[in-house]
Amino acid sequence: MTPLLATPPLAVSPGHPLFGNQWLALLVILAGVAVFVCAVAAFGRWLAATHPPALEKIAPGRAATPASSGLRPELLAAICAAVNSDLGPGARIASVRPVPVKPPSVEGLMLQWAVEGRRQIYSSHKLR
Repeated sequence: MTPLLATPPLAVSPGHPLFGNQWLALLVILAGVAVFVCAVAAFGRWLAATHPPALEKIAPGRAATPASSGLRPELLAAICAAVNSDLGPGARIASVRPVPVKPPSVEGLMLQWAVEGRRQIYSSHKLR
């Protein structure tokens, strides 16, 4: 006679699902994931509420002028119109400044040539 081994209640024997039914086990796992996602979202909302983003302080009554931003007035008008149409009339533009453009590097140009060469090689192969 072989002795019976005591197994913990959550132990899984081979060939049998954890809770006796594979769909019930899947439901328990998905419910656990949903609870975890809700907890992370709640923690994120709590952090956002208690730690507001640090915005640059702008002097009240001082608006950006084309001379102070270094941009043409028609470009500033286009940016303001785009922000107004996308975010609504209550949106506020904190600052507008040009981004310096770097000339392309030799490595970047060589990479583009390599990608184009691969594209030509792959497009020359016939599909079966």
